[in-house]
Amino acid sequence: MPPKGKYVAGKQVSRWDAESDNVDIEYKHLENSATPPPRFFSGRKGAALKGLLLLVVFLVGLILGYIIRRNVKEKLMSSSTTKPANHEGIIQDYDEGLCKHIQDDLRDKTNIDDHISHWASSRLSATGTTLRLVGYARAMWADEPVDEIRWSNYTVLLSYAKFWQSDETFILRLRESSNHSVVYQTRYDNMTNNLFEMPFNAYSPSKSVKGQLVYANYGSKTDFQKLKSLNVSVEGKIVVAKYGKIHPANKVKHAEDNSALGMMLYPDPLDFANNSTSVYPSTWWMPEWAVPTHHVRHQLIGDPQTPGYAAIKGVYSLPTTSSSCVGCPKIPVISVSYKDAREYLRDMKGPAVPDSWIGGLGIPYETGPGHSDNSLINITVNNVLEQRCIYNLIAVIRGKVEPDKYVIVGAHYDSWTRGAVDGSSEFAVMSELIRSFSYTRKNTGWRPRRTIIFALWDASKYGHVGSFEWVQENEKLLKYKAVAYINLDTIVRGNYSFCAESSPTLFGMIQSAADTVQCADPDYPEKSVLDMWRMKFPDLNNSSMPRRLSLQGDSDHSPFSYYLGVPSVSPAFTYNTKKYKNLPNYPAYNTLADTKEYLTEFTDRNYTLHVKVTQIIADAILRLADSAFLPHKLRPLHDVMLNGKGELLRLYKTVYSAASLENYTITMYNEKQEYTISKCLSYSEPALDDYNEILLQIPQVFISNTGLPGYPQYRNLLEAPHPENLYETQLFPGVVWTTIKAIETQEWKEVKVQFSLLTLAIREAAIILEQSIEKYDRSEL
Repeated sequence: MPPKGKYVAGKQVSRWDAESDNVDIEYKHLENSATPPPRFFSGRKGAALKGLLLLVVFLVGLILGYIIRRNVKEKLMSSSTTKPANHEGIIQDYDEGLCKHIQDDLRDKTNIDDHISHWASSRLSATGTTLRLVGYARAMWADEPVDEIRWSNYTVLLSYAKFWQSDETFILRLRESSNHSVVYQTRYDNMTNNLFEMPFNAYSPSKSVKGQLVYANYGSKTDFQKLKSLNVSVEGKIVVAKYGKIHPANKVKHAEDNSALGMMLYPDPLDFANNSTSVYPSTWWMPEWAVPTHHVRHQLIGDPQTPGYAAIKGVYSLPTTSSSCVGCPKIPVISVSYKDAREYLRDMKGPAVPDSWIGGLGIPYETGPGHSDNSLINITVNNVLEQRCIYNLIAVIRGKVEPDKYVIVGAHYDSWTRGAVDGSSEFAVMSELIRSFSYTRKNTGWRPRRTIIFALWDASKYGHVGSFEWVQENEKLLKYKAVAYINLDTIVRGNYSFCAESSPTLFGMIQSAADTVQCADPDYPEKSVLDMWRMKFPDLNNSSMPRRLSLQGDSDHSPFSYYLGVPSVSPAFTYNTKKYKNLPNYPAYNTLADTKEYLTEFTDRNYTLHVKVTQIIADAILRLADSAFLPHKLRPLHDVMLNGKGELLRLYKTVYSAASLENYTITMYNEKQEYTISKCLSYSEPALDDYNEILLQIPQVFISNTGLPGYPQYRNLLEAPHPENLYETQLFPGVVWTTIKAIETQEWKEVKVQFSLLTLAIREAAIILEQSIEKYDRSEL
């Protein structure tokens, strides 16, 4: 291993003094197009549709569950390196000893501190400061013994505040009765000396609007329906809503759908300051001056000008106008601190709000419209849309046995604030992983069984643009070659417990990884991170298991999971989300309070949790990259289908009956299948290839090439972000969304189409598994 420790900040070389390693690189670039191999199931589609929702139920769980229970678990716990004992046909498998070696190397906290110290600053995409920082990262990584480092760049449409006109973005409360005299004003040019840190809402159009104010709670669809029931119209008005509960872009879309003129967003102190006056820098709660910043695109399909294809050089781009910006709002959006929000919400007219709408501003909450002194609110936004070149940074450690299979680890590097918790932590963990894995390869002769790709994504804060463009460019290759994606995003957002957002098939893997690391709580020295995870976030139906969180829609795992069907996982240490249910993230998220001091004082004082999560991720990488049998478990798909069926019955019991859905549920768990699948236990490399191909193909059958209705960026028939809240996951999204619409319109054609697509996908998965069982039964291994 190279020496670890302090380095000179800003030095354009690696911080570790180690000899360069000349590697003969014959790696096939991901940029090159590749035709996907023929699918295991060739398409027997003549049979009538038999099933809807749960056709494969226990069959889905049988194959992997049986193998894991009887065989794989024993292999994963072995300590052999390249040829495990008793399985001479295996070339390489997961090595517990190697995992411990790498995890021990990742205990040093000095490098974590160095990385965060250097990286914690504003990093607005495609600006000079950010390009210099990522250039530094490339120079540093280039001195590590990885096999390849390259840029992956795209010309995309980004949104910026007009920093040179910073005094022209403001909010005014005007007293109409006194010739529009200013009652209160918010300006943004006096918040920071760095104009690139001025808060703005990306993709908000440049407009100036004036009207009465209407308070809409969190801005959810239900909240706007409540206003209608109170006879409060938002048409031609400016809507003010609290941050939290749902994604900001969905709040804006709901206001726009209800004909609002503009929108003001603010963080209510009840949610973001725990209704306390003790705030940052005394505690981790948001100070009254902090202004969150966010993009407000509700349709996240990568570059707004190249929907459906990568924004590489030479492709056609839509015109650079707000009207042609896919998913962008048509009304201006502005954010304010809760100190300023108090002045705009004070003395409003209208009916009293429901108790659940009352926040912590210490004033009466009324709906409006308007104020008792007939004040008007004037919002002026000065943003500009510009085509800019963004840069993803890719590092590769080539696999030895299956070099054309990829385990991808990604993190974004851009930030609109100082981004210590969100951005700097991920870069620190990523850099430590690259250092440790690359020097393990150099010093021990080990190579991963499969290729490991480390990626730093640009323009993630704009709606994961960088990762989406890379996925679109390499779609055909990744669709059949990507084993898994590990997402690093705000990985230490709290210190209450470890948690993981995960695709169903990877949840067992991340639990196993968490079980290899001792917990950080000194009161429980004998417990692992997994033990504490189960204790603090137990599954609601099985307290012996930790709770699986679905992947939310606005992070870099979204294009992998919901567009491409690549199983993904996003691990992190988090705060007590059970206690702070309306808090969408740690209080300083996307504000200028997100500093290194905030991180080290309130989330991870001595970087212990950074070390723990890095060790967990290292084990996850090894399990995915080295395990002879992929650690994907199909049984959780059974639970997803059961939950989806239950949700349909719960939400739409007037439309669907239990009997009608039960007709489409079959159980195929029997002794013959146990006997035939056990023939896979020969542990030959050809058998492994067949078995692993099945594990990668099953998630793919649930990807609809046409996309979900109205949301082409989501193609996953089992799970996708909810159209009314990007933070929420919807089971059976195509069926549910079209059912909602059909109940209103009584047009059921599209519902039948979505039912058919789901049925076909389940049937195809069943046939893939049946054919594999038949093959094993004929001893064709």
